[in-house]
Amino acid sequence: MERAQVALVQQPIDVLPSMLSIYPERIAAAMRAAELRPATMTGRMSGYHMGWLDERGNPRTRPTGKLIRPSLCLWACEACGGSAEEAIAAATAVEWVHNFTLVHDDIQDGDRNRHGRPTVWAVWGVAQGINAGDALHALAFRALAEGAADPERTMRAVCALSTATLEVVEGQCLDLSLEGRIQIPLRAYLRMVRAKTGALLSAGLAMGALAAGAPERTVRRFRRAGYLLGLAFQMRDDWLGTWGDPALTGKSSAGDVGRRKASFPLVAAYHSLPPEKQRRLLDAFTERTEEATEQIRALLQEAGGPELTLSAPLRFAEKSIDVIASCEVRAPFLDAYREMATYVASRSR
Repeated sequence: MERAQVALVQQPIDVLPSMLSIYPERIAAAMRAAELRPATMTGRMSGYHMGWLDERGNPRTRPTGKLIRPSLCLWACEACGGSAEEAIAAATAVEWVHNFTLVHDDIQDGDRNRHGRPTVWAVWGVAQGINAGDALHALAFRALAEGAADPERTMRAVCALSTATLEVVEGQCLDLSLEGRIQIPLRAYLRMVRAKTGALLSAGLAMGALAAGAPERTVRRFRRAGYLLGLAFQMRDDWLGTWGDPALTGKSSAGDVGRRKASFPLVAAYHSLPPEKQRRLLDAFTERTEEATEQIRALLQEAGGPELTLSAPLRFAEKSIDVIASCEVRAPFLDAYREMATYVASRSR
């Protein structure tokens, strides 16, 4: 089979891929059907985080995010010959876990705003924020249990999601441990991202294939494609966190630099600079002043600026597409995956 090709698009993509117009409505409806009662504290906090409620528990009309991970799960099931209905429980479970990690991530990073409004912990406090995240985690495994049609496939899905959750937690541990350290090897960054971001994308694709009864060889390849797509996703996210337009991303482009996170642009810049400028970058990284932040930005520009890390996400997206192509899925499904992978690596928000 010829190697799948992806043109390295340098301009950001604003149009959503077709996959994100086909599946999200069905996923959102399934999640709304399973939401906790807003009369309960956990129901109000989790509904607030999902955008369905305001702080007082009143209904609020707001989209439930892009739903990339669960959409990939439904796509995988159909690409392997199944129906989206067979994977809807797995898809919602993946999204519930993703949101559990977001709530806890906001607490650990001290982020007080998400999508233009206060985060759960900023409204109800850290302790209650932890409770809200725990409730979302529980919803994931209840979704799998209630949607069990084939016991063996369900147990394999539970194992896949549990393993992915452990990986995400380990990735978050690594992320926190690397804050303030940019002189790390690139492989340490990739290891962190593979776990923190790649694990759930990998699980979504694998669980979709499992729901369709795909052979183990295909499940393994879909899982690998997800890890590669996760690298593309996070590298692009890091790029947006440094060079993105705040009006589009909804967050300050100084966020990652200000928190001294080991983001891809910073790690790559460090390794591309001569020793004297590496020392200057490290010195600036130890300070938490506006002046030091501006110095870091100046050194990033000297290392190559936005162009230094612009194409790296697309290279990993290309590798992910190649893996899916090796499974010999039908052309319309491969085209849809190519479109999604290119979007993930090129998006503007």
